[in-house]
Amino acid sequence: MPTRWVWWLGLVVVVAAPACGGSGGPAFTPTTPVTDVCGMLALSDVQVLLPGAPPGTALAPDDNADIWIRGCAWQTGGLSVSLIVQGALTSNGNLIIGIEVEPGSNSTTQATAVSGVGDKAVYINNQPLNDQILNARKGSEVVSLGAYSYGSPVPESSLQPLVVEALGKL
Repeated sequence: MPTRWVWWLGLVVVVAAPACGGSGGPAFTPTTPVTDVCGMLALSDVQVLLPGAPPGTALAPDDNADIWIRGCAWQTGGLSVSLIVQGALTSNGNLIIGIEVEPGSNSTTQATAVSGVGDKAVYINNQPLNDQILNARKGSEVVSLGAYSYGSPVPESSLQPLVVEALGKL
């Protein structure tokens, strides 16, 4: 148990140090929440991935002291696509959103690095839920495009054009 306490204490110090105005690097500038996430993608572009999709429905904002989150969802025929945009409000939030674009895997989920999309990107394939997500970071914001309940995995190449379109609107 003492090892876990030391690890957590180390994590608190590492995460808290940037928020306390430690030396190095320029001062953090908070991002401004996106006002119309649904408008970041043309409906005709969403319909390439989700044929027959009606206009998107805005999701309720989900903000905290470090991060703002805005989203939009399109659904039809039991399939859905979502666009989530997150932005950092603090330097701690900037560290937190960085986790969204880190590659890694476990027994059920594989997150693979993707090059050429934003500052850093990762394609996530969550097999048990049959969900695929492409997360891409641009500055202190992350765009996440998810495809849910498709019969077979939606390839990264199908998600990429929509993510690039959304990144262009940040």
